[in-house]
Amino acid sequence: MELRFVTEAPTITVQAEQQLDHAGVLEMARWLQEHRPDCVPDEGFNSTFDLLPHDGTEVVAPGVPGEFPATVRSLTDNELLVEIAGRECYHSFAEKAGKKSNKEYIENTQKGVIPHASIMYHAQMTFFIGDISMRVARELQRNYIGHAKDEEGSPSQESTRFTHHYGWYVVQPYILRLPEDFRQYELERFEAQMRIEHKAYEDFIERQMATYRFEHHQEPKGLDRKRIYEAAAGYLPMQASTSFVWTSNPIALGKLFRERCDEAADLEFSRFAKKWRALCRHRWPNLFLAKGTDEQ
Repeated sequence: MELRFVTEAPTITVQAEQQLDHAGVLEMARWLQEHRPDCVPDEGFNSTFDLLPHDGTEVVAPGVPGEFPATVRSLTDNELLVEIAGRECYHSFAEKAGKKSNKEYIENTQKGVIPHASIMYHAQMTFFIGDISMRVARELQRNYIGHAKDEEGSPSQESTRFTHHYGWYVVQPYILRLPEDFRQYELERFEAQMRIEHKAYEDFIERQMATYRFEHHQEPKGLDRKRIYEAAAGYLPMQASTSFVWTSNPIALGKLFRERCDEAADLEFSRFAKKWRALCRHRWPNLFLAKGTDEQ
């Protein structure tokens, strides 16, 4: 197997996010009509946006009159859900909603000494993360999985018992920052050592597979195969690449970004966190540029 050496930030892609059930929102509107009739439009409601002071779109760039049109995007369901949750707390729908955009509304709820943080937890987002070292994956899980909402991550990491490691290794960014002569020397040493480690990993598997075939006259399957691979994983170094799916929320991710995008953070973790933050800001700008979620 030809080994690969990763020198860039890991792959990060969005896998899923919260989705509004518009029929359910209208059921809430009917409840409001009975309990808080002043919170729903007098003329009735046929869609979620009849309850809000906007139509679910947002001007991103105002443009230049006569030259460039304004750029408009559709708000994500995560952003809309946070706004709906906040408005439900105060029954500030319809005429009582005020003339606020989604961005203005969320920013208003997150400012001040005590922001209205609870509404941000309703937004959930799931990511695939690939080609991060086992070392940084461990740091991510060690620091950002806990009982508290601001340390919340739900990971599903690739198994070392079911999968054969594919021979990708993450080069430590410290090495990449060295002066050219030293960098090349350390890169060659790193790559040579990873080849030794990977060969030890594959040799162990091959030996144990051969021993099993000799004793049982068949290929190891099920638990017998897992026993071999779980033992072989001990030969994988901390810079071996791994991957996982991670689900979180804006408050927890904002805390992670503030801590790990800092210059004092672990270099590989910081490189990873900055790419993750850029993705979140692009996908959900009203959630990740709001004061209190991810301050510079």
